[in-house]
Amino acid sequence: MKRAFTAIVCLILAGSALPAQTVLKGTVRADGSGLPLAGIEVILVGSDRHTVSDTLGRYSLVGAPRGRRMLLFRAVGYRPVQEWVLLGTEDTVWANATMLAAAKQLSPITVTERPAAPRGMGVEAFEERRRMGFGKFIDSAELRRSEHLGLVDLLRRLPGIEFVGAGRHWYAASARKHGPDGTKCLMDVILDGVPINSPPDLSWFEPWSLQAVEVYRSAAEVPIEFGGAHAACGVLVLWTKRGG
Repeated sequence: MKRAFTAIVCLILAGSALPAQTVLKGTVRADGSGLPLAGIEVILVGSDRHTVSDTLGRYSLVGAPRGRRMLLFRAVGYRPVQEWVLLGTEDTVWANATMLAAAKQLSPITVTERPAAPRGMGVEAFEERRRMGFGKFIDSAELRRSEHLGLVDLLRRLPGIEFVGAGRHWYAASARKHGPDGTKCLMDVILDGVPINSPPDLSWFEPWSLQAVEVYRSAAEVPIEFGGAHAACGVLVLWTKRGG
């Protein structure tokens, strides 16, 4: 009986010593009117944490990993919003977002001829872009075979791509073009079709969380839907399992 009581006390003490999970909360509102927006997708980039805002514009993400992380807010009809958050020892971290409509509604037009269907920019056109022969492509089968590696280790196998960083923080850079002062030229990063304003730390991503990867190492390889010649340092396109 004494041993059982001691075991129970130890379990209680051990449970109280466990670190509390960080909860990420906030409200999403429309720019201008300030009205709450429902159905906005909220993604903690580089993790499997994602949710949507409720009818009051509120969202909540439980168990967010610690560190400096990027939040991505997106919805059809609105410009995507990126917010950096610092997740530390606090029980709750608040991050609000204001969404701006993507474009004004245009007057209706009449189509007199049926144009050729354009190539989509989504993951559904992955194989079509691969057949064009530009860039390097990693499909879901290769990603599954490489689950024991990190994304950076997997990308290191490709020629023409370098990495800038130290420790566990790494950013993709073009091996073909450097800045005038000798600094590396960071590649643009597109996540599920949304350009990321500030290139994310690639150590956040693991092959098991991705559906496909496209690597365009110079502006000459980048298709028009991903920036074309304007992407001077190349583009890294990441498709997550939920983003396809």
